[in-house]
Amino acid sequence: MKSITYILTIFILAGFACNVQQEKETNYTFEKEDLAYARGFTIESGEKIKLITVFNPWQGANSIKYKYALIDRDAGPVKLGKDWIVIKTPVERVVCLSTTHIAFLDVINETSTIVGISGINYVNHPELQKRIANQEIPDVGYDNNLNYELIASLKPDLVITYGVGSQVAGYNQKLNDLGIKTIINAEYLENHPLGKLEWIKFMAALYHKDQEAKQYFDKTTIEYNALINLAENVHEKPRVLFGLPWKEAWYVPGGNSYLATMVEHAGGNYLWKHNESRESLPFNIESMFAQAADAQIWLNIGTVSSKDDILKTDDRFNEFKPFNESKLYNNNKLINKFGGNDYWESGLTKPHIILKDMIKIFHPELLPDHELVYYTRIE
Repeated sequence: MKSITYILTIFILAGFACNVQQEKETNYTFEKEDLAYARGFTIESGEKIKLITVFNPWQGANSIKYKYALIDRDAGPVKLGKDWIVIKTPVERVVCLSTTHIAFLDVINETSTIVGISGINYVNHPELQKRIANQEIPDVGYDNNLNYELIASLKPDLVITYGVGSQVAGYNQKLNDLGIKTIINAEYLENHPLGKLEWIKFMAALYHKDQEAKQYFDKTTIEYNALINLAENVHEKPRVLFGLPWKEAWYVPGGNSYLATMVEHAGGNYLWKHNESRESLPFNIESMFAQAADAQIWLNIGTVSSKDDILKTDDRFNEFKPFNESKLYNNNKLINKFGGNDYWESGLTKPHIILKDMIKIFHPELLPDHELVYYTRIE
């Protein structure tokens, strides 16, 4: 009888110890990081663990959340709810499904961890171009053409994804079913250029490079805001048009988009500034001819490099006032032999340089010594 009582006591004590251990494992204190501009994610930091929540990470998403627990590789057991996706950090092998991810990793000196890329021909980063030429980094495909077998063979710690639409959830799930971790980066949906840049903190958390990211972000923010102050008191604000027709539709940035914000910061008057959308707005060509007839500056004109290229798109541009009387500038000055545009790669982490370009175009007297970096004039 005594032995039975002793055994029961041992079980009770063991169960109590187990409960105490579980409580200890889940009793974390987290401090929420203050994000200055980004609205698409949050970071909460604890000892050897960070919690990242991403909100509505594609166009039209509503009440969608992705929850990631970034746990140090040397951390002990952590008990979390089933809705947390656990990622061991620092990551050492990643696949990037967007060239914008490359720019973030370049700033924190982690491009060496990239083992696969979607769209290798569009990469502008010099060292990655060498590795691609040496067949060290393969193209993993994109969207419905993702090469899941190839990605699995690369043994990545993480695939960094993005999605224009909800189909990205399906791609992520297929990768997860193969035992491959994914994390979704939605920087492109931010409506402030510094909000897009602030996703560098999201990326840096994967590598324990928080301080490096903060230093770069703070420095760039100071430079960017100084440029806003330079242009804020201009008397004449030129009317600005974006884009070029594509498949019978002309898409322009919404009035709440980051490009509309940059035009305002550079001392311009965006034609659709009163629109409240952060997403692109489609118009038919005829309506655009009417609505944009008084534009004074025309930017981001597709892939064209001359006025003749614009006329090849639609010869009616011969009668388009902005075509004949406006300043035309395209954001394709830095482009590789395959058409990869560095504006969409390194430009993400250099919003202050793009803003300088815009100010130079809108108000050249404010920056007389600045040479355009990402933009070139179309003649």
